[in-house]
Amino acid sequence: MVILYIVSWVISLVFTNLLVASYSSTTGVTTGFFMLWVVTALAAVVTTAIWVAYDFFLTKMKGQTVGKMIMGIKVVPVGQGMPPEGLPTDMALKRAGFTWGGWLLNLVPLIGFLFAWVAIALNGASQLWNKPLQQTFADKFARTVVVKIK
Repeated sequence: MVILYIVSWVISLVFTNLLVASYSSTTGVTTGFFMLWVVTALAAVVTTAIWVAYDFFLTKMKGQTVGKMIMGIKVVPVGQGMPPEGLPTDMALKRAGFTWGGWLLNLVPLIGFLFAWVAIALNGASQLWNKPLQQTFADKFARTVVVKIK
């Protein structure tokens, strides 16, 4: 998760420095060509796509992201073991999309970043009050559960 946030920060920094319109009154040079909101929206879409792809491909192949491998946990279909070919594509895509899709709330001007953080945090925290399977909203939507393997 930390790696993904670093990637998000780098994407935002690069997009902001390269694309946001600015004017230097001392040199008369204009750089960039977009308003800050357009760049923020572009960064949010690219970041969401990267996060969904990361989560989707690793979960699809092994049922685990790097963090889950370290923690000794795995995503499996509810009531089943992991199929030999990996998590079914629809389950992996639903889970990844629902887990990280909230980041697109950054598209809401001015306060979207707050909504995005709340959406991501609520999904993660939802496992705390879901008993006995401790599923997140994304797990419920995709019909998956995270199990301990170590």
